[in-house]
Amino acid sequence: MKSTLLKMSHICKSYPGVKAVNDVSIDLFAGEILGIMGENGAGKSTLIKLLAGAEKKDSGEIYIDEKKVDINSPKTSQENGVSVIYQELITMDTLSVAENIFVGQLPVNKVTKLIDWKAAQKKSTEVLALLNSNIKPKSIVATLSVYEKQIVEIAKAIHKNAKVVVMDEPTAALSEKDSKSLFKVIENLKNQGVGIIYISHRIEEVFKISDRITVMRDGKLIATKQTKDVEKKEIISMMIGRELNQFFPEIKSEKKGVMMKVSDLNINGIIENISFEVKKGEILGIFGLVGSGCLNIARALIGVDDIDQGEIHINGKKTSIKNPKNALKNNIGFIPIDRKNEGLTLNFSVKQNLTLQSIDELGSSFIIQESIENSIAEKWVKKLDIKTPNIEVEVKTLSGGNQQKIVLGKTLEINPEILVIVEPTRGIDVGAKMDIYKMLENLCKEGVAIILVSTDVPEILSISNRVLVVSNGKIRKEFKKGEANQQELLYEASLN
Repeated sequence: MKSTLLKMSHICKSYPGVKAVNDVSIDLFAGEILGIMGENGAGKSTLIKLLAGAEKKDSGEIYIDEKKVDINSPKTSQENGVSVIYQELITMDTLSVAENIFVGQLPVNKVTKLIDWKAAQKKSTEVLALLNSNIKPKSIVATLSVYEKQIVEIAKAIHKNAKVVVMDEPTAALSEKDSKSLFKVIENLKNQGVGIIYISHRIEEVFKISDRITVMRDGKLIATKQTKDVEKKEIISMMIGRELNQFFPEIKSEKKGVMMKVSDLNINGIIENISFEVKKGEILGIFGLVGSGCLNIARALIGVDDIDQGEIHINGKKTSIKNPKNALKNNIGFIPIDRKNEGLTLNFSVKQNLTLQSIDELGSSFIIQESIENSIAEKWVKKLDIKTPNIEVEVKTLSGGNQQKIVLGKTLEINPEILVIVEPTRGIDVGAKMDIYKMLENLCKEGVAIILVSTDVPEILSISNRVLVVSNGKIRKEFKKGEANQQELLYEASLN
């Protein structure tokens, strides 16, 4: 029987107005991959912060190698053999690979008392070789890909003799090829007896690599199941607390007439002769691989990217969209890919963010009518089921799914006739995804024309009425709903 590497027993952690972790107990065995799943706000991240020493628990006990430990700082966590690799990698990009791996522990020449760079590079090469990586120790980390940076972080964990490695959404920014390479590295760590906690919203990959799956919801432990003995729909039902009757809604276009027509749109060297139309009550999907030009099309439609040639007609009238403010005046709403940097003001409250784009409607003479502001915020919190202690808390304290709902609510408050939305469900949990799909369905019923840019193949095939496949800045093919499967879509997107 495998030894127990980690045991977290009856862990509790509260913040003002929120019980983030409520009597949660998990264990992890040597050479095991434990998947942890749950909606945003389920308590996963808080539990890991407690293990990493980034936060202090209110109560409960932590055992490593069956010995009770007091983890009260990141240093004590690392000293006890725990290494956490966060989704937003904490690498020192201006330093070399070797300096990152040996940070704070660079070997010193016994005679000169100076850093022994040859030894550091040799040891770095040895550690990287254990991961089947040929990354050069002298390479500056800023020049590496996201996948290579993750390998450096894993190498750092191995160097520090980590017994427990936690990975938080490790494939969120990886290509399919790099994800497969990472899975091989994880399997290698498992075979060496390392215990791995794997947190991901991607249920397919959790089922692919995990031995057991723990589900959390609303700060509580719901269940831990052997992966081989449980079905995906059962895990999803435990995550969201309700039956999964229909993940993707059946969105039918009533084809009420053309809302937007785009003709021969060009951005020199980026997109070429882009032409399409989108009808009222329709979702037009735009799909392509990274760098295909899809994002540039979306940005051009709302005036972020300048076009060199082409025309845009809205309701049959030629329209010039020079900037995002101009887009708003033409009733075009935009949900950006980067909600934290482009969609939200993180230090502002929920209320302030939800009313930011409609601030002109909140009063006059530079005086905001607080009652109107509160009313708008409460309306969207209720309508979108935004989980927040109140409308006064800072948005940065909320989960990713709830942040995305705030971006959506802020945009819908302006009553857009056209909604350009990029990667609407990126990095959010299955429950929040279902809520957003339902909102898109309702918008279609109201006659809003939606342009959806997404790299999520099942998503774009399931909820789009039509899909335009873009490659190398050009539209390669149009599929009507039901005409293409995932393989055909990816094939067309890969053509030059």
